Amino acid sequence: MAMFALALDLPEDFFADTIDRHISRLRVRNYPAPTVPPKPGQLRAGAHCDYGSLTILRTKDKPGGLQVMNTEGEWRDVPIVPDCFIVNIGELMARWTNDTWKATLHRVVNPPQEKAAISRRLSLIFFHNPNYDAPVAALPRTVRPGEAPKYPPTTSGEHLRAQFVRTQVAPAA
Repeated sequence: MAMFALALDLPEDFFADTIDRHISRLRVRNYPAPTVPPKPGQLRAGAHCDYGSLTILRTKDKPGGLQVMNTEGEWRDVPIVPDCFIVNIGELMARWTNDTWKATLHRVVNPPQEKAAISRRLSLIFFHNPNYDAPVAALPRTVRPGEAPKYPPTTSGEHLRAQFVRTQVAPAA
């Protein structure tokens, strides 16, 4: 977050009081090798943006991997570079920057059928979320004079709670 602050021409410690009690989480995702061909259009993980400020991912280079949508609206494979991490911008950082930095729309695709047997992938994912009560509003210089911010002010916890509720599936009638 200090690097993000510097990149935004803010003091290095700008975010310090918003992350001293962060509500981050570390997850392990297992994508087993498929034993049957996927249905048409089926994905390992559907298209989504992460909710927090940033996500740090460590994964294996296996068939059927991570894709991101580029600015032209095309899905592109994310190259897995040995001994490196993938960092995605999350929705809270997009709100802080008034979409100067957009949340990374991404998905995980199925492997080609001929490589399915060797496609098991294990991913370690760190979801960074600021303090529950951290205020999140457009930062200085991200809103042009005379324009309104794209998002109303919120808090980290309010935003996360709203996203969790939004993604719940309604029970069948």
